[in-house]
Amino acid sequence: MTKISFKNRVVLVTGGGRGLGEAYCHEFARRGGSVVVHDNGAGVDGRDPDRAVANQVAEAIVTAGGQAVACTTDASTEDGGRSAVELALKRFGRLDAIVANAGIIHSDPIDEWPTDRFEALLRHHLLAAFHVVRPGISVMKQAGYGRLVFVSSAAGVFGQPGLTGYAAAKTGMLGLMNVAALEGAASDITANAIMPMGDTRMADTLLGEAGRTPDARAFLQTLRLDQVAPVVAYLASEQCRQSRLVLSAFRGRVAALQIGVTRGWCSPGGAFSAEDVGSNLDEILDSAGLLLPGSIFDEIAHAVG
Repeated sequence: MTKISFKNRVVLVTGGGRGLGEAYCHEFARRGGSVVVHDNGAGVDGRDPDRAVANQVAEAIVTAGGQAVACTTDASTEDGGRSAVELALKRFGRLDAIVANAGIIHSDPIDEWPTDRFEALLRHHLLAAFHVVRPGISVMKQAGYGRLVFVSSAAGVFGQPGLTGYAAAKTGMLGLMNVAALEGAASDITANAIMPMGDTRMADTLLGEAGRTPDARAFLQTLRLDQVAPVVAYLASEQCRQSRLVLSAFRGRVAALQIGVTRGWCSPGGAFSAEDVGSNLDEILDSAGLLLPGSIFDEIAHAVG
């Protein structure tokens, strides 16, 4: 494969000031990209913003000979997301790729989850992605090119106890990805997602004291950030022509998530009872001939064909 380069490309990374987001920023910069480091520097709970966080990453990139600018607005707000897109255009004159990575964390049993925390998780993950993608994809459509990378999570797609709000928000990223991929296709805009794992502040916060045992630390240290950043770089590159890819990346392994629909069972005449569903469950669950729909219309055609 031709070496992947971001020369003359501009990439906006939300949540780019720490952890995996920072690793993404440095990966793009090393490959010649101009980077907008978008991060208001808030803690993992979304509070206490610190502008120095994004500024330090941007300064490190510039010191190393790269091109970067910090944006310290709050991505979870409409104005915050739009400001980041506008800054990319003002400073670099274009916007080629967006990595929607910003987010916070909270853990509680589902029956004890505070409503305000659930809403905060949706704001800082799902709305933060929407608020940059909506103005960003408009710029990309005008340019006839763009790459969108949504940061999802296995905690949402497969589930993880205690992470109700986080799981809902991260799975919602796949819905944004699907629609953006369909609507952007005519303008050479791809939309893909990654489900990463890394040794980050969020992981440390979730594990608490349990994450500080020697065994836990040894495991976390295998979740290296440099085993994730190259996957994001590929998805955000010109060489990535596919859309609606969801890649899992951690511990040196890259795998693809596939969401499909079985052939199912069709009742004679179209009328059936709840008992019929139970009686035909084996056929309903049979994965032979599994369809991987490209859109809702593919599933409809699969069912009526």
